Formats: sequence, C-alpha cells, structure tokens
Amino acid sequence: MRVEFGGFKDAWKVTFPALLLCLIFDFVGGTFLGGYFEKLMVSYPLILVVLPGIMGLRGNIYGALASRFTTSLFLGEMKPSLRDKKVFEGLILGITLSLLPVILLWFVGFIKVGRNALEVLAILLSSTIFVSILLSYATAVVSVIPFRKGVDPDAVASPLVTSIADLLTIPMLIAFIIFFEVDRGLFYIVLVALIFTFLVLLLKFRLDKRAFFELSTILVILAIVEGISGGILESYSEYIYKTFILSILYPAVLDSLGNYGCVIGSKTSTRLHLGEIDKLFDIRSASDIVSLLSTSIPLSVIMYSLGYMISINLGKSVNINYAFFLLYPIVVLVVMFLGYLLAFVSYRFGLDPDNVTVPTITTLADLIGTTFTVLIALW
Repeated sequence: MRVEFGGFKDAWKVTFPALLLCLIFDFVGGTFLGGYFEKLMVSYPLILVVLPGIMGLRGNIYGALASRFTTSLFLGEMKPSLRDKKVFEGLILGITLSLLPVILLWFVGFIKVGRNALEVLAILLSSTIFVSILLSYATAVVSVIPFRKGVDPDAVASPLVTSIADLLTIPMLIAFIIFFEVDRGLFYIVLVALIFTFLVLLLKFRLDKRAFFELSTILVILAIVEGISGGILESYSEYIYKTFILSILYPAVLDSLGNYGCVIGSKTSTRLHLGEIDKLFDIRSASDIVSLLSTSIPLSVIMYSLGYMISINLGKSVNINYAFFLLYPIVVLVVMFLGYLLAFVSYRFGLDPDNVTVPTITTLADLIGTTFTVLIALW
C-alpha cells in the first residue's frame, strides 16, 4: 500500500478537515463546560483543578496509543483489523494509564481545594473507566480505517482521538456528577461494577509492561504540569467566566493546539522509525509545519465564530477580542516546533517517540493554551 505524505495538499485536504471535525467535537464539550462552569466553580472547584489534566492527559494517552497503532501498521507489526491482539492490549493499557494521572491530579486538587474530595474521587473514577473503554475502541477505529483507505493515519488519528476524548470527557463528567446528585446509591453500584469490569479485563488480556512503565513515568511528570494548568484555571476561573466565551472556547483552544503538535510529532516519529530523518533540520518537516500553520488562521476565525454564536444562544453578551486572532497562529507555531523537537530529541536519546512525543506535547499545549486563555481574558 502506498501512502502519500506532506505538503499543503496534505495539510488542507486531510488534516484541516480533521481539525474542523475535531472543532465540532470540542464545542460539544465546550457547550457543556460553558453551561456548567459556574456550578463547577461554586460546588466542585476541585474538578476545575483536575479538568485540564483529565482532558489533556486522557487525550495524551490515547493520542500516544494512536501513534503506536499507526507505527505498528506501517511496520507491519499490526494487521489493519479491529480484532488484532494489539487492539485488546491497547484497551488494557489505556484504562490502566488513564487511572494513574486521575488519582495524582485528584491529590493535587485535594491539597489546593479539599472540598468534596471523596465524592469527586468517586465521580472521577467512574467516568474515567467508562470513557476509557469507549476511547480504546475509538482509537483503533481512527487508526485502522484510514490506513485501509490509503490515507496517512498519522495525519488524522491523533487529532481525532484527542478530540473524541474531549467530546466524551466533559459531557460524561457532567453526566456522572448529575447521576451522583440524583441517586447516590445507584451511582456507587455502577462504580463498583465498572471497577470489577476493569479487573476482569486486566486478568484476561496482557498488559504491555514496557509501554506502561515508559508511559507512566512520563505521565507522572506530565500530571504535575497539568496540575499547574489546573491551578491556573481554578485561580482565574472568575475572569474566564466573566468573559464567558472563553469558557466555551477553552476545550477547543487546548485541543486544537495539542492537535497541531500531535500531527507534527506523529509524522516525525513515523519518519524517524523509517529512517527518513537523520539531522535536526529536515526540509520536509519544515514544509509540513509551514503548511499546517497556514490552516491556523481560518481555524481561529471559525473557532471564535462558533464560540460567539453559542454564547449568544446561551443568552450571554460577548465582544470580539482581536488579540485572539493575532496570537493564536503564533502559539500554534510554537507548539508545532516543540512537537518536532520532542520527537527528534527523544529518538536520539534512545526513547520511543511514540510514547514520549504525543503525551508531552499535548501537556505542554495545555499549559500554553491555559496561559493563552487567561491572557486573553485579562486583555
């Protein structure tokens, strides 16, 4: 099978439509977040500390899993089938890795806020296991299907899976909060059932221990960074809520920045494994970065326009902040450069860039995106 790489054609015909689809997913989550932001700010502030982490790290985990799938497909180590054993191994790996940062971030939130800590932990555990099962299969689908169609899966898999993670994360988190408030007894029964299901799966399928320890080490470090992002979000939540449109745009900003970094990081990882990059400056990768950068301007306009319309429909008055359009492409460029650099450096140090690049760049994108959002709110 022949898969074409790179250039403006790839950026506009493959990646940009995927980014637009991701944007739609993000605004589903953004609408939920905007609608319930005040409730979280008042009743569950600990969740605001955890929120960037569970959004970003969940996307990191399944973005890395997608990157592993695409590399395995290109190397012939995985069959383009949803029944391949690597799909089931990815299921166990994804759930196990998802639980680790959730517990760490909950602890950070407990130290900073402390309110409703045990209740929030129960909500986080139940939503995490449930969403992780769905995401594991979604990751396999967005990796395998494009490969079957002759499309470069690196150009679409990571952006799609990280946005699907955002699509599911916030609505399901809100749903489990409502479930908890409506019927606590039934909620705890479901929680026990989900934990039992996870333990059964863990016994039935093999956990890739090397990938787990390599990724978990990274995730612990990244969870600390996400804790900083969450602390910034919780500390400036009132300013963001006053602007309102930014509470809706927040998931889209973080996810789109992470997507740009993921595409470059994933492409670079595959080319490194195939022996196509042997020095730091690679003209082909530079072309990809410039090509993708050209899509960031229309994407920022579409993003802000959607946020504006949703805000108006929710009965909020908003102003157009031109600093958003000026700074967003610059931030995108920074994130893409970091994505390329992380893949190259990790490969040079003998690490698997599939395990390192996607989690790291999306976490850095969350921190950069949160800082960017706060700066726009204070502008």
